[in-house]
This record gives sequence, structure tokens and C-alpha cells, in this order.
Amino acid sequence: MTDLNSIPSLSEDELETLGVMLEDEAERQDSFDFFAVHGLMTALISGPVDFELQQVMEAAFDAETGFSAAQKAELESLLIKLAKEIQAWLDSGQDFPVPADLTLMDDEGEPPLESWAMGYMTAVLLQEQDWYRRNEDDVAQHLFPIMYASGLFMDEPEMADIDEDVELSDQMCGNIPAAVVGLYLRLHAEK
Repeated sequence: MTDLNSIPSLSEDELETLGVMLEDEAERQDSFDFFAVHGLMTALISGPVDFELQQVMEAAFDAETGFSAAQKAELESLLIKLAKEIQAWLDSGQDFPVPADLTLMDDEGEPPLESWAMGYMTAVLLQEQDWYRRNEDDVAQHLFPIMYASGLFMDEPEMADIDEDVELSDQMCGNIPAAVVGLYLRLHAEK
């Protein structure tokens, strides 16, 4: 078992810098905020296709960003560190620490969990054939809580039923950390 204290992690300053950079860019144009980028990276790392930082840059941002060359280099460096942290958590076998409260109840707009799950599902949809290539039903079952939290499938009747029950909604969101690890183990066992 992994010593959780040995997992590499961004410092508070690095996390704040990354969060501000992503938030500023999200306000400048309709790009991913910190939570969506984290979800996107988690799915790309836990998924069946080898992770490449370029996938993150293309999915999270428009071709033209507001970053200077120095800012872009700093952003990429921080994202690489974050990728190592995500990979270490996935390898630890522990429930994955989603960086948001595991609820969709938020009075201040889009809940961070919804943003994280939307980022995760963006990666899944970009690589859909690879994700569902083997054992589609098992992958779909594990993805269900993340699909629900993303809000991308809210028109589906079963999603609306969950939305109407706050306790069931929170229970579904609470399943996400274990679902992430379950997907990682299944998809990487196949490699």
C-alpha cells in the first residue's frame, strides 16, 4: 500500500497560482476552470489512452489563449506536477480525492463537483470508443455517478429522478471517488 504522505502534491502557492491562471482564462474566454481541468486530467490519466499534456491543452482551451509564453510554460509545468499527483493517487488504490465537495447543492452557481465531472466526461467523450471497447456495461455502470454529476445528461429520465431526491443525489455524488479508482483499475488491467 502507498504511503499517502509520499504522494507528490502541489504546494498551496502552486495550487493558488494554477487556480488563478485557469480562472482568469475561463473569464477571458469560455475555457475550463480549475475543477474542470482537474476532472479532464483525471479521466485522461485514468482512461485507456496514454496521457499527453497536449490533450489537456486542446480540450480545455481555445487555440488562442491569453497566456504569455512564460505563463504558458508555468501553466504546463504546474499541470505536469498535477498529473503526477493524480497518477500517484490512482496508483495508491485509495478512493480518489476529488477536489470538491461531493454534492451538487450549491447556492452560488455551478457547483465545483459539476465542473469537475463535466471535465471528466469531456475526456471520456473524446475517447469514447477506447473507453467502451471492452465491457461497455461495466464501464457505463462505473461512469454513471460521474455522468449524473456532470449535468451533461440531465435530460435523461433517470437523471431527473435522482435530481428530485437530495439524499439520493448526494449518495450518487458520494460514489464518485470509488468509481474513479474502479474505472482506473478496469481500464488499466486491460492494457
